[in-house]
Amino acid sequence: MDIQNLVRERVIGNIKIGTKGKNGLPQKLSHFNVEEDKGTNSDMVDIFKKVYPGEPTKLKIRFTTENPFNFKFKRYVNGKAVCIGNGTKAITVGKDAKNNNTQIEVECGESCPHLQSGKCKLKGSLKFVLDGIEAGGVWNLSTSGGISLSNIASEIVKYKKQGISIVGVPFELSLTEQQSLAYGTYYSIDLHRSDIKPQIIENIESKLIDVENEIKEITDGKEEIKQIEEQNINKKVKSVKKQNEIREQEPNETEEKSADKEEDIKEEDFSNYLVVKKYIPTIIKGNKFIKIIFQDINQQDVEYVLHPKANQDLIEKGIGTVIEVLNSKLEENMNILCKYEIKQEVPKEENEIQSDIEKLKEAV
Repeated sequence: MDIQNLVRERVIGNIKIGTKGKNGLPQKLSHFNVEEDKGTNSDMVDIFKKVYPGEPTKLKIRFTTENPFNFKFKRYVNGKAVCIGNGTKAITVGKDAKNNNTQIEVECGESCPHLQSGKCKLKGSLKFVLDGIEAGGVWNLSTSGGISLSNIASEIVKYKKQGISIVGVPFELSLTEQQSLAYGTYYSIDLHRSDIKPQIIENIESKLIDVENEIKEITDGKEEIKQIEEQNINKKVKSVKKQNEIREQEPNETEEKSADKEEDIKEEDFSNYLVVKKYIPTIIKGNKFIKIIFQDINQQDVEYVLHPKANQDLIEKGIGTVIEVLNSKLEENMNILCKYEIKQEVPKEENEIQSDIEKLKEAV
């Protein structure tokens, strides 16, 4: 046995994004919270609150190992874990030959009825040290949120694939507000490396080639969209060529101004342009929403549900209105339109308004 497999770092405190309410039920919080529990003594609570007073939503952390994030499937009964698995095998409570309780090994996977019913959930445990606190151990943050699990794992795996060590490197944990049609407001955990800042890598020649290729690829879609795209692309081609000529004549001056002129040569993703084809009032979990059938630049139909907190101006526009999707998400197998920009407006005709009224009556 490798002796390193026996090494375990001491957990000095648990960081949570929830607490127990007055009725004893779990209550979600919008900030990181440390309170006295089995793994956290009162001294650690006081130290945390001195370094991170109030209601902190960001933590400065560092990892002590290359594998700080571990996953396990867990099922609880009366607050106690009765089954713990790794997705293949699990240890749970069973009966021996004398009908006494004992630990037994069972299959762990998607066919498990407890996993299908939601009683068993994937739990993630992230261990780290907090900047500004030296206490001879690591802090632990547990989460079962699907978005949080994905955010944390994706950031760690990104550096693993590049062969870059994450030990001792500054990272930041933060809480971000999310909106869900099914669950309302909730908060997801984000992780990102804090010592790497975004950089602009400018390559005029490659950008010119990309823009010219984009012109050749845009051959389908609505005529209105094609005209808008071609006008924008022609402007970008002229801008890129002009910058290339200036760079050849005055290389030093061009380098100083390259950051200011980056906006002129940014490429726009025209695949996000959609044309309104139909509005359909619909009911989701007892609430009224507007489903919109769009047509993309490949003349394929795409369905979106308009988020209730999104700009509602679109439903006042007519068939043929062109939008650019700025932010969307997938929730319960539905595309949710969260943010958009109207690129070309078509007024709604009287017969369309009457049709929408009739459909809304039917939905109700």
